Amino acid sequence: MTDTSPRAFSSEPQRSNLHVLAANSFLRGAHTSIYNVIWQPFALSLGASMPTVGLLNSIGGMNGIFTTLAQSLGGWLADRVGRKPFILASSFLIVATYALYALAGVSHVWGLLLIGIVLSGLAALSRPAISSLTAESAHSGRHASAFSLMMVAALVPGIIAPTLGGWATEQLGYVGIFPILLAIELVALVLVWRYLRETRAAHAALSWRALAHAFARSIIPPKGLTGFFLATAGDAFAWSLGWGLLNGMLVKSYGFSVEQLGVMASVMSLSWALMQMPIGRYVDKRGLKGMLVFSESLGIPLMLIGITQRSFEFFVAAQVLFALTAATWVPVVNTFLTRAVPASERSEAFGRLNMFRGLIAFPASAIGGVLYDWGGIGLPLTANLIGCCIVIAILVCFVHEPAKHDHD
Repeated sequence: MTDTSPRAFSSEPQRSNLHVLAANSFLRGAHTSIYNVIWQPFALSLGASMPTVGLLNSIGGMNGIFTTLAQSLGGWLADRVGRKPFILASSFLIVATYALYALAGVSHVWGLLLIGIVLSGLAALSRPAISSLTAESAHSGRHASAFSLMMVAALVPGIIAPTLGGWATEQLGYVGIFPILLAIELVALVLVWRYLRETRAAHAALSWRALAHAFARSIIPPKGLTGFFLATAGDAFAWSLGWGLLNGMLVKSYGFSVEQLGVMASVMSLSWALMQMPIGRYVDKRGLKGMLVFSESLGIPLMLIGITQRSFEFFVAAQVLFALTAATWVPVVNTFLTRAVPASERSEAFGRLNMFRGLIAFPASAIGGVLYDWGGIGLPLTANLIGCCIVIAILVCFVHEPAKHDHD
């Protein structure tokens, strides 16, 4: 019998949840780090062009339109229904996605990727719930460390998994690798279902009118956070234009193999994992705006490397710089929003941020694919560089340190 007493949904930090969430992040990191390496080459192998790959990313990729809508809906519902159901639903959608990709490989029909990428985007509905659970399971003042722990847990398998996944893909083909990814996600699903404790009971009636209002709110930044929302949206747009299509562009332009892409991803994950916890501890004790400016500034030399270099060795080295960029951006953005809003609105706030960011960023991958067709790898990376400069200006001029909300 499920415990529905107030104690079962205590607002006190649930330290055991952090262990479950970290294990879930580890398992998802294992299959996601392989998926991120092989997906663009897989689509190209089925006959898709780079503009088509960009379009698919815009539909259900990291900042795709379905990814965006799912996070807004998931964030609003998770504040009213609870966090756990959406993490479970996400796992079911990921399992269905991998099954469809395996079917696409068997039938050699790239059109099936469209259904799979939609399901993959919808699986993002769990992200606001996971972010909120992480914040609610950590002690006040330790949010950056908790977010960093989740990030490190996701990155550790990426130290080895992409290289092994690239090698396994060369041996088994794409049809053979997707069932392995599916099985890993099934283990994560069972883990969450069995051991994760809910932190927020259902407490509000659901209505279509309230949901419509929530969607309307999602396109307008909360009071005092306009600059922050614009900066994160601009960052997502810029990086989706160029660096987000890097794997496919390296295969098309320079003939990189899936194994080489796997090595690059492993180097990035190792570097990120080593950096993240020290950076998280530093952020817990320092301001956030300066770290965001520093992080975005790192995109300038990174894009210059991508534009001017062609060798595999240079792109491997560039992964260390990319890791530093990510380690100083992702948990800082989460911590910024955690400090800026009260706990009762946190999951919706994460959903609103992802919705706003995604609505602006979702066309970027499709545009980047077209830019690649026009000017090769250099053109989308140049657009990415220009975007970084614009984001830096927004951060400097319009973003202010958040006032902390410690009533968790």
